Amino acid sequence: MRLFLRLVGAAVLTVMLVLMLGPAPQAQTSGLIWDKAAHFVGFGLILWSLAVMMRRLPRLWTVVAAIAIGGAVELIQGQIGRDASWWDFVADILGIAAAWAAWVVWRRFQPRRERQTSNTR
Repeated sequence: MRLFLRLVGAAVLTVMLVLMLGPAPQAQTSGLIWDKAAHFVGFGLILWSLAVMMRRLPRLWTVVAAIAIGGAVELIQGQIGRDASWWDFVADILGIAAAWAAWVVWRRFQPRRERQTSNTR
């Protein structure tokens, strides 16, 4: 199961990076709320992908890595003719924060017995 999740995580990360760094869509949507929502959801998925692929890395470092990817994506987008935006980066950070908060809440409600056995796997 771990290998499957890691493969899915790698696929999600790859797809997200291709979508963000590939050719710009015909109609730029940088000012639309849907674009920010896509960044929010996308970076929540990126955090999940990194956490699944690098299970032994502390979650805080995974969050830092996801934020670094968000910053790098915005810098690269500015260089390849796509719209780089601080607001996109803010949406990235908010998506990361929401995914991290969801993970923390999920861990709080997971029974201690299950948590101990999942840590030993």
